[in-house]
Amino acid sequence: MTFSKRVLISLFSLLSIFSFAQDRTASDYISDGELYLARGNCSFAQSVFQEALKQEPENIAALLGKGKALTCLGAWDAGIQEFQKVLGLDQNNVAAHVQLALAYQEQYVSDPNSYPGRLQDALAILQNAEALDPNNPEVLNSKGVVLFRQNDLAGARDALERAVALANNSELTDRAKSVMHINLGKTYRDLNEMDLALQSFRRAVMLNPSSGSAHNNVGNAYYKLGDCNNAVYELTQAVNLNTGSLDALSNLGIAMFECGEVANSVSYFEQALNIPGSLNLPPLYTYLARAYIQQGRFDEAVQRAQQGALLPPVTAEAFYYLGQAYESRNGSGDLQRAKEAYQSALELDANYQAA
Repeated sequence: MTFSKRVLISLFSLLSIFSFAQDRTASDYISDGELYLARGNCSFAQSVFQEALKQEPENIAALLGKGKALTCLGAWDAGIQEFQKVLGLDQNNVAAHVQLALAYQEQYVSDPNSYPGRLQDALAILQNAEALDPNNPEVLNSKGVVLFRQNDLAGARDALERAVALANNSELTDRAKSVMHINLGKTYRDLNEMDLALQSFRRAVMLNPSSGSAHNNVGNAYYKLGDCNNAVYELTQAVNLNTGSLDALSNLGIAMFECGEVANSVSYFEQALNIPGSLNLPPLYTYLARAYIQQGRFDEAVQRAQQGALLPPVTAEAFYYLGQAYESRNGSGDLQRAKEAYQSALELDANYQAA
């Protein structure tokens, strides 16, 4: 189905909902809003929840839904206001505590310089929620994620292990349980417990086979464990499931390059560098330069190596491979440029033996 057809169908569905507004209750609108949220149609979801609130301005489910739709759209402050309204109506509403904490966390991630204290705010909210419902897996999962972002890996591990154990006997969807296993796996990974990390990530795939994120994490774990075949297979699955994932494309390119499939890695690096956000990953430019060198594409190698060396954070390795690119091209003045690049590498790291 083309993008234009999907848009027309969505618009038709939304118009159908409002065409019979006089016959619809707040509950009807809330049900439709949750459906739109599940499909990722956050703008439509916000509109539908707003219709419910016109009928019942203090409907907690509608306020929560509208808040989730707003935060889905990146309107953090507006979403936070909706969750705070819920807590004003019911200070013991655990779901509102969780959503407010998630909004605080995402606000921090979106702009840590403007919201440096939001992680601590989120943790305080979740501690209140835990006091209200100590065996709620969603509360514990959210708490674990915040602690992970604060680099409290021991605390994150404890909270996430409890969340996963409690989720097994809960009515949560397999998709939600899969996300919890991904979060726990990332914690094991950063604790350098790779076998446990792989187990968690594989469990996430079993729970939600269509999750590109789960396959990406399984593949990355296999790569770190030195299993190239399984790494490339899982990372290929991740890219096929989410063709626009910078993380999956980058991981697949790197795994292929380091596992000897240099020629095959090139297209994935090129795709990754066309995605917004790639400027924050300068090693990708250096990797692509190295691959171009092996293919004899020396002008392109120099261009990418220059980008990799100049993007922050500047590293000795990036300047070393810039020197390699100049040497490989060996055009007029390139040997002098190579020497200068190697000198820059040594200024950054005097012990960089290759430079």
